[in-house]
Amino acid sequence: MKQTRFIIQLDPYMGQLANIPEDKLIDWLFYCIDKKDVKADVIFWEGHCFFEQELNCYNADIYRKFQEKRINIMERIIDECHKRGIEAYCHHRISEVELTSDRNELKQNHKDWIIKTWWQEGLWNLASKKLQEFKLNYITKIMTKYSFDGICIDFLRHLPCLPVGKQWEYRECVTEFMTKLKNSMSNLNRQVAVGAKLPENIEACHKDGFDVEKWAKNNIVDFVICGSRTVNPDIDRYKKITEGTSTLVYACWDAWHLADAQHNQTKDFYRGMLSNWINKGADGIVAFNFAPAPQEELEKLLPPEEILNCLGRDYSDFYNIFNDENKLNKALKFAADRKGGYPFLTGCGGNNVFAPLPAPIPNDETPLDINIDVCGDFKERNAEIRFVITNAKSSCDKFKIFFNGAEIEDFTENYYYTDQQIFWPDPQPSIYTAACLNQNPTPILEIKAKVDSSLINNGTNTLSISVIDRTNYFLDSDSINVERAEIIITAKDN
Repeated sequence: MKQTRFIIQLDPYMGQLANIPEDKLIDWLFYCIDKKDVKADVIFWEGHCFFEQELNCYNADIYRKFQEKRINIMERIIDECHKRGIEAYCHHRISEVELTSDRNELKQNHKDWIIKTWWQEGLWNLASKKLQEFKLNYITKIMTKYSFDGICIDFLRHLPCLPVGKQWEYRECVTEFMTKLKNSMSNLNRQVAVGAKLPENIEACHKDGFDVEKWAKNNIVDFVICGSRTVNPDIDRYKKITEGTSTLVYACWDAWHLADAQHNQTKDFYRGMLSNWINKGADGIVAFNFAPAPQEELEKLLPPEEILNCLGRDYSDFYNIFNDENKLNKALKFAADRKGGYPFLTGCGGNNVFAPLPAPIPNDETPLDINIDVCGDFKERNAEIRFVITNAKSSCDKFKIFFNGAEIEDFTENYYYTDQQIFWPDPQPSIYTAACLNQNPTPILEIKAKVDSSLINNGTNTLSISVIDRTNYFLDSDSINVERAEIIITAKDN
């Protein structure tokens, strides 16, 4: 099997970075690589806080602080990557947002460059030829000044980048911009990879105005990243579209901005997810928004009052699961995707709008079918299926469950199960980090059943559940909802 690349996308924004001495800052940024043996092939640097900005955004103050110290920190970081045999890519958000009280003069002076949307200042509109020219010049200037090995345009953060409701109609504008960028990078005196971070599936790409098929066919991009916080990105379809081309397909996991109720997952969850991605042929795995070092390392560098907005878990655990050649023999969890996770957009990509959960169970005994991919042969292992359900009542609700069409008659019901990430009956918050933990969760229903592992398909599997007796449903305005559906494989030596 081909070697899958391990890629780090690092967004080291903290206003306190410039307060750390340069050498100690470098030690912190490369801690997991130097001290925890994380072997990264590429680091995507969200350098928006390390070089001059095209807008008055909240990161510019960090750049100015380094400039006052006469430190070219971005140049130093790239050199440190190359010393370690790591490629350094610039990761450019197509639309940054301004978390400052100052108005963005550029947007104020070029109303035709922006889309009036969810963000108060508006977002950049690539249907504007003048904006395309401005962006192209800005990025080319960065790539000429710094010896990056590649450039990734992040379209997921933030959307939209085309007129709302007409994204597919204006798709050629983004294609034109990416074509010009590829041509501009080919004129540099070195080889530069050009890629884009895109929605998790092709349907979302089309709704947001990204003609991935044309990009691959015309060799406009060297790589694409499909999604950011999706358990099951459509790697299969991306690989089919890029078949016969040189375009690589990467999948990404964002440890900070996650799909609703998918936070703080266990190792078996990541084993299942990563093994699926690798078996589907992902050319690389992107680990995003993990910390570059354990929290205690940052505490050595800054006083507690200055440690603000910093990430929690470092890269090492995620990398160790990725790199574990024995992970298929350990416990694995294969989970259905959940909607939501990133409210800061107008459009489709990044918000898992096509995810199957949460979903209501029909009241007429019709089964709710939920598809889950399991890539690999687990027919000699012990397995179980699991549902987490809200609004079920032990006094009157009866269920049937099925696995790949076979009814599973022996299952357990626990009406006192609690899940800190499920906020029912309150609305599920589209936020992240510890704020997504419900400190007083309402008891809900967990259904578990052992299943014959010979029933597991190497590919798509269908979990089904139906309500066969809900006498009082017409008096209850809320449906019974499936919040989680999982296939769990035990460790091989169990």
